[in-house]
Amino acid sequence: MYEFVDGMAGLSPALEMELIPVSETAFAGAGTRPFAEDWMPVVFSALPDGTGVCYIGMHAAPRVA
Repeated sequence: MYEFVDGMAGLSPALEMELIPVSETAFAGAGTRPFAEDWMPVVFSALPDGTGVCYIGMHAAPRVA
């Protein structure tokens, strides 16, 4: 699930989608608005300091527990 938090909470409903693996760290997300008719790239990675991040479309979000 991907959702806005803090000052941006409530700007958009949470996105839930099925992730289809493309590689070990890259996935294609399908079936969620506003991307219901397209595939959205989702990539899991880490910053040099070890912080986990998830790139969704053209946005990066830190991993939270």
